[in-house]
Amino acid sequence: MGRPERKLDPEGGLIERFAHDLRQLRVAAGQPTYRIMGSRVGCSPSRLSEAAKGLRLPSLSATLDYVRACGVTDTVEWERRWHEINDQVKQHARAVSEPEPDAADETRGQERRPRVLWKVAAIAGAALALLASGAAFFWASGDAVPDIPTRCRSPHATARMPISMEPCVALTDGAVVASLDLRAVRAVDGAVAYVWLHNAKSRAPLTKTLRTCELGALAAGQARTCGPFAHEVPPGRYTTAVAVEPAPRRSEPSLWRRGATGTQSPQLAIEP
Repeated sequence: MGRPERKLDPEGGLIERFAHDLRQLRVAAGQPTYRIMGSRVGCSPSRLSEAAKGLRLPSLSATLDYVRACGVTDTVEWERRWHEINDQVKQHARAVSEPEPDAADETRGQERRPRVLWKVAAIAGAALALLASGAAFFWASGDAVPDIPTRCRSPHATARMPISMEPCVALTDGAVVASLDLRAVRAVDGAVAYVWLHNAKSRAPLTKTLRTCELGALAAGQARTCGPFAHEVPPGRYTTAVAVEPAPRRSEPSLWRRGATGTQSPQLAIEP
């Protein structure tokens, strides 16, 4: 038997309430295991379990996978509710990042303010330059490497397959995490997603990180997620690289070769 889920307080906030309601939906569906739920919608059990933990708002695609795995076919209300909560979370984050000035600070010595201001300006300028350079992330040698929230490229569909791809990359517990959100632009008889890490410095795919997901037949507008896959890698600059090809699954995508890039996420760089 799996480990029991953490207790949730439905009055503990928007996100915890949302997770509580997802769990109630699962109970109403007969309490299927996450493995069974994952097999119904073609995604990993851990992705569904994470969506109902209540620690953070799951992605929209993860939410829809969860409710569909519980037998819900009309997801309009869940989509509306997710967008409503997501907007409120963003508003709260902006409010926290812009606190009211402390009156006591106004009475402190003015001689230290210029030094503080130039430090803030330098940090802000560096951050803006970093974002403008292609969403790469760096840490100084010897510093603890912080977790980085998932960053995804905008959805992109190739001419070969009518499936929109949204490769994502993140850093969690020191591991580079690759994932891929997909949505069928039109109906597809069968497809396979290939996900791997690409080393942007050496311009080579990391063979050991290649993962595949059989998507099966997809209706127009149907969403799927491949991953997340965590990889421990040495310092370097990485992207999540992906390709979607017609079934059946192969040991590697047809474009697999040294220098193959596929469709890539933003870059994530870890310095030694």
